[in-house]
Amino acid sequence: MLVGNKSDKESERLVSRKEGIDFAKENGCLFRECSAKTGFNLEPCFQELVSKILETPSLLNEPSAPAIRQKAHVIVQQTPPKSDDCGGCCC
Repeated sequence: MLVGNKSDKESERLVSRKEGIDFAKENGCLFRECSAKTGFNLEPCFQELVSKILETPSLLNEPSAPAIRQKAHVIVQQTPPKSDDCGGCCC
């Protein structure tokens, strides 16, 4: 999955959305844009990534598959913090 971050800074964009989509297609990736600062589209990015991982049988047959399934469930169930004062880019 290719994720373009800082979608909240549209005026400072260095890579167009089309360029991101084209690059992702060329490399067989999903493409999404989000903002770690504002939280825009973060949860859907993680949910889609986890869904695709769980839909890939070869990943589920790996020795670590139970841990992947357990962690994926936790990620999907968690909700992002509501506080804006966390000070980090990914809180």
